[in-house]
Amino acid sequence: MKLTNEQFTEVAFIFEKENGNSHSNFEKEIIAESKLTEYRTTELEKIIVDGLNSGIYKTEEERVSGYWSLSKIGNRNLITDFKKWLVTELENENGIAIFQILIALDRLNEPAFNKNRTGQGVDETELNIRDAKQYLKK
Repeated sequence: MKLTNEQFTEVAFIFEKENGNSHSNFEKEIIAESKLTEYRTTELEKIIVDGLNSGIYKTEEERVSGYWSLSKIGNRNLITDFKKWLVTELENENGIAIFQILIALDRLNEPAFNKNRTGQGVDETELNIRDAKQYLKK
């Protein structure tokens, strides 16, 4: 099953709700209207992971949406997958995907960003690439 960008947003909100995060009325409406609520969160996670691993998400934008959704789970068991995807995105020089994976790892309390860095931005491509390479060496 290949999710659309809109469905990735729905899944992210579903994951956040499962983790007890509060939502705006807009986000609550998205969740209420989503057919994806018929799935358990573990099933949604597996759908995304399997899709990323199988290569059905051809564009960086699609993969970024997948990484972003998965970053909302808080599942440390995904660290190995995120590392594997980080290697691939580095090889392909996909700066936005690299940043999103670093954010996902950071949310899992992984030291993905250099500790001396004062901020984190998608537009700081060189710093993100440096940090990704340093993180993978650990």
